[in-house]
This record gives sequence, structure tokens and C-alpha cells, in this order.
Amino acid sequence: HEVFEKAKNNDWFVLLTPTKPVPKEWFCKMKDAKILGLASGGGQQMPIFTALGAKCTVLDYSEKQLLSEKEVAKRENYEIKTVRADMTKPLPFEDESFDLIFHPVSNCYIEDVLPVWKECYRVLKKGGILLAGLDNGINYIFDDDETMITHKLPFNPLKDKQLYEESIKNGWGIQFSHTIEEQVGGQLQAG
Repeated sequence: HEVFEKAKNNDWFVLLTPTKPVPKEWFCKMKDAKILGLASGGGQQMPIFTALGAKCTVLDYSEKQLLSEKEVAKRENYEIKTVRADMTKPLPFEDESFDLIFHPVSNCYIEDVLPVWKECYRVLKKGGILLAGLDNGINYIFDDDETMITHKLPFNPLKDKQLYEESIKNGWGIQFSHTIEEQVGGQLQAG
């Protein structure tokens, strides 16, 4: 509640990656901006954007994350559109629907990032802003203490049975490394 109230007074920050706040000058004018929180459920960023006057839609595959989003909206008494969908499939929005797409680090949960970038290009208004948190994959090569290299890149448990079993056993879920060429090059290829 306190974070939402502070945001109403323009005292706010959000994260795209786990540790560093996004500079405010990277954002569009928030009042009446149409924002898509892509794989951004959980009730963390969209409440802040709503407090700043934006019209927010959040798309996530996780019912739990969308439920958190709805609970925060109910508590703070604002409207938010929530959509459960797979971001690797065509997004259920018209072309040029959003002024800003906020996409925290989540591409690590999908094997192929190019379809995501193509859909972002399609649903983002011309001149709109895409803010995406990216991972370069390096964190996948080290052990938990980050002292030894234990895996090679690309990190893809669907193509390595032993890695798949290790991922399940350790509770990592199924995650994938992506190169900067895939991440940034994919955005350029998409438009």
C-alpha cells in the first residue's frame, strides 16, 4: 500500500532486472499511457504505473501471478486488465495497441525469443517504447556459489537429459540461456 501511495506522489522506482532501478527518463509520459506488462504479473510494476495515471494491461502465463495482480488492484481500488496467455504465441491485442511495453527478465523461461520480439513490434505503437530486462546467460554456467564453471552454453534442458533432470531436482524449473545476438539482434530483426 505504501509503495502505491508514494507513486501517486511521483516517488517511485521499478526494476526490469533483479537489482537496478530503471531510470525514469526511459519512460514515456505516464498519464493516460497504454502500458503492457509482458510476463510482468505479480503486482509489482503495474500498480506503480497505474498510480502514475497509466492504463495498464498485464499478460502472464501464471495464474498465480495474475491473481496477485488482481488482489493488489482490488486493495488499491484501481482497474487493471489481466490476460493469461503464452508470450511465445501471437498476442491477443490489435496492432499498435500500446505506448510502452514493460518486459522484466522472463525470456529465460522460453526457448525461442524471436516470436516475442516480433509480437512486441506488432502491438507497440510506432515511436513507442520497449523496456526489456535481458540476461546474457552467463549466470547459467556457474555453480550456486559462483566459484566454478559447471555448465556450458547454451543452457537448454530440453536438449540435454542430464541437465533436465538436474533442473527438476534442484527446483530451477525449465530455463534457457540466450545470447545478446538472440536478444538484441532479435529485436532488430523484428523491426
